[in-house]
Amino acid sequence: MAIIVLNPSCQYGNVVLEAGHVVYNEGHNLFDIALKTKETLENLGHEVYLTRSLRDEASNLETEMQKANSFNPDLMVSLHSDATGEPINPSVGGTTTFFASEAGYLLAEYVHHSLCRAIGNYYPKHTDRGIKTHWLKLYVLHNINAPACLTEILFHTNPEERKLLLNPLFHQIAAKAIAEGIDTYTKTLG
Repeated sequence: MAIIVLNPSCQYGNVVLEAGHVVYNEGHNLFDIALKTKETLENLGHEVYLTRSLRDEASNLETEMQKANSFNPDLMVSLHSDATGEPINPSVGGTTTFFASEAGYLLAEYVHHSLCRAIGNYYPKHTDRGIKTHWLKLYVLHNINAPACLTEILFHTNPEERKLLLNPLFHQIAAKAIAEGIDTYTKTLG
């Protein structure tokens, strides 16, 4: 089977505050989803690594990509949640997946379509925001020695979607869908 790296967001500063208390932390939340995705992929027979070992491990993108490349992976999927800029627009939502290479595009297609289908079945108001290149040169997509994609799973600035992102049942649904997309992609590798 494949050697897979999952790169959960290390953006601990992407938080949502309510009454002065942190109610959402992107770095923590996406690590939780990555763990469930790892477990699902391992049950399918894949060898899976995370770019950090702990939910709140101090990290940066350069260190994470060095670690990712040290595994000599067949592919990498980076997991994030999205946000609107200031002023925050709480009505914006959905899922976008980014790629930086032709091989990354194929991986993005499998992951994105599986994820959007699963989210849409659970949350009918879900918006598929598409598969695209990013207007910035995303570090993780340009510094990994394997096909890669980065998926922005819902918007944590949207209150309805944030509730989903915090829901352990949704974590399982997203993890299963991401794993299924990855597994289907690996079957195209021959």
